[in-house]
Amino acid sequence: MRKFVLSIAATAVVGFGGPLGAVAEAPAIIKLETYAGPRHAMNAFGWPEWIKQAEAASGGALKFDMSYPPIDPRALYDRVRNGIADMAWITHGYTTGRFVLPEIIELPGNDGNASVMSRALWHVHTKHFAKFGEYKGVHVMTLFTHGPGMIHSRKPINALGDFTGLKIRSGGGVQSQIASHLGIVTVSAPATKAHELLSQGVADGVFFSLETITSFNLGDIVKYSYSMPGGLFTASFAVIMNKRKYDSLSPAQRAALEKVSGEPMAALMGKTWDDADKVSAAALAKSNNTVAPFAPALADEIRKKLVDIEADWIKRAKAEGLADPAAVLKEMRDDIAKMKKGS
Repeated sequence: MRKFVLSIAATAVVGFGGPLGAVAEAPAIIKLETYAGPRHAMNAFGWPEWIKQAEAASGGALKFDMSYPPIDPRALYDRVRNGIADMAWITHGYTTGRFVLPEIIELPGNDGNASVMSRALWHVHTKHFAKFGEYKGVHVMTLFTHGPGMIHSRKPINALGDFTGLKIRSGGGVQSQIASHLGIVTVSAPATKAHELLSQGVADGVFFSLETITSFNLGDIVKYSYSMPGGLFTASFAVIMNKRKYDSLSPAQRAALEKVSGEPMAALMGKTWDDADKVSAAALAKSNNTVAPFAPALADEIRKKLVDIEADWIKRAKAEGLADPAAVLKEMRDDIAKMKKGS
């Protein structure tokens, strides 16, 4: 297991930076487990920056031990809940049926970048979803998304019929519903298995944001990347901490965490994905790959095929206890539009 420790130790500082010479609060070590490898934007930029902020906010009272365990990312939620890890980020779609409400942000028709959609998801979670307790046994620190989701394929997609029988790796959640509605054969697997599936011919393509094509070295395999004007899908994530670990922290330590969690953390992680998408776009522009939106006529046909997905989420969210899911969805989309305008 490869790991490194990022810390800003302040041995003579109390809590948030108390007077020198006082008895220092013992630093709490938080074991953070991540996945996708050290080259991934989350691990190269997002996590190091957030850890820096958290340690600075705590005045040295918090330290983070970040590692990349060789495990299936789908196990991370239970590892945190059971106390094997103190903290991790999880992909909602990897645990089928466990998280219904966060799928609101994954729906077709949500049109924003990761920074905007991450903040919008956090807003709707704190206002409408948190009370339903979907995250059992853990403390939720933030929610966020990757950038606009795309379909990446070995061969061009010019008509609806080109989807039929196409084997596409899916991260679960709404992506699997999109596949079903378009006649795509779903290959369910975490992102870390994408290169293996594609190189062995198990999959013909992947559902991903643009960033992942570069970070997972898929550009030589999938030559065509298609986006949907107005939004096709996104993947949503949560940062969680073991509840017992969180409760064991001092009030000052918890306050430091809360200062850099929630919306600030959602915005930071979202920006991490947006910046990585830009890097990937620049790299692919110099290659022989095609990166483009679906043709307008095809995009219209795709939208018609996917129209039931939104109604299905509304039905399932209502079954979870949300009184008016359609109104909440509209509120979130209005929030996205407002943030895009900078107001």
